[in-house]
Amino acid sequence: MPKAVKKSSKIKNFVIDTNVILYSPKALETFDDNNIYIPAIVLEELDSFKKGVDLNGYNAREFIRKIEDYRTGGDLLKGVKMESGATLFISFHDRESKESVPEEFSGRRNDNLILGIAKKLQNESKNETIIISKDVNLRVKANALGIKAEDYYHERMGSFTESKDDTLYVPDSYINMMYQESELPMPDYIYGINMEEFSPRINEYFVMKSEVDEKKGVLVKYFEDEGEVKGFKRVTEYENIFGISPANRKQKYLMEALLDPDIDVVFAIGIAGTGKTLLALCAGMYSVLNEGTYKKMLVTRSPIPMGRDLGYLPGSISEKLDPWLKPIYDNLDFIIGNSNKEIRDGKDGIYYKSQMNNITIDYLKASNILEIEALTYIRGRTLIDTYVVIDEAQNLSPHEMKTIITRAGHNTKIVFTGDLKQIDNPYLNEWDNGLINASEKFTQARFRHCTTVFLDKGERSRLATEAARVL
Repeated sequence: MPKAVKKSSKIKNFVIDTNVILYSPKALETFDDNNIYIPAIVLEELDSFKKGVDLNGYNAREFIRKIEDYRTGGDLLKGVKMESGATLFISFHDRESKESVPEEFSGRRNDNLILGIAKKLQNESKNETIIISKDVNLRVKANALGIKAEDYYHERMGSFTESKDDTLYVPDSYINMMYQESELPMPDYIYGINMEEFSPRINEYFVMKSEVDEKKGVLVKYFEDEGEVKGFKRVTEYENIFGISPANRKQKYLMEALLDPDIDVVFAIGIAGTGKTLLALCAGMYSVLNEGTYKKMLVTRSPIPMGRDLGYLPGSISEKLDPWLKPIYDNLDFIIGNSNKEIRDGKDGIYYKSQMNNITIDYLKASNILEIEALTYIRGRTLIDTYVVIDEAQNLSPHEMKTIITRAGHNTKIVFTGDLKQIDNPYLNEWDNGLINASEKFTQARFRHCTTVFLDKGERSRLATEAARVL
């Protein structure tokens, strides 16, 4: 399916499933000048979602409002022309055409009604008919009937997150100057790299080494300023933040990004056990309590269950949210507990007590310094002077990511953490989830206040690291 609006050489019929609309309520605007068919059963399904207070409810309502706008401009049964050039139709299942669908697929299940509409279109139209759905099973059933079916590709992005060599070899004199200066313009050359083609991501991190002595090295990040000056800044290496220190160089990259007030949004992507969430929470607490850069920290995570959902939970809102947010509490308990230990200073050998002075999570929440809440309730808010951590962001759609990021007000930083290999949302995959989508769009826009850090070394335990590798 095309990714940009342009004239098609041949008109196609696209039959749209409900999950595509819930994934992106503006999806209809991306189908060029083709025919778009919305099965009536899809409108029924959207009607069941529209009263919800979550993002699915919002998406359903937004789409229904768009349909209403098109309805006032013509007859949806005969087709209404859209601004994109497409023609929009509402189509109904024809009970008299049951013979076109096998008996196994002829029940009143919604997927089967969509299949029936698509099969009739295929039989009666000269145009190619394609079902667009994020439901793998529906696509398989369509294929069994000889109907072409595709995932919704418009938001799919290529991934740069595969592990790659982050080492740059530069003249020895450049390394010597980098030891003395916090930032320098680009070196005359980088060994093995065509300087005319060298274009890293803004705020991309590297380990820079002398081409004549590998023992001489420094961690740097690439920058571009508004005057088109390009170069490298020396990375500030943080140690003992609430008793926690980065365990490898990519964790050092992440910690620097998390504590840099000039970076507004951080995408921390990596396999399980790489320390994404722990470092994000640690840096957030430090920025609020010690640095005073922000007034409070807001922490939330995507409420998508792994495995079978337990359904509605009893109790107050706080009691309902506790099972979802338990991983957050576990990490915060570790940070606070670790900071309350006596710690030996490696320089002078003196022991000192807690950096938090025995502060508890309950105290932080009661003082409005810490908010831990469900992602569902973030819509409509304006977050000011806030350090925001969104965990499990790989389960969010691109539209949900946009909703979250646009909540940011003055002096607010947002950190997204996620593992592209552990997506539990049934309608997302490694290539079209909101985490990678937002990361790459900000990268392509060369936004100077954004960075993505990919972590590939597990530090939780040797068992967790091996499990992430082999399972």
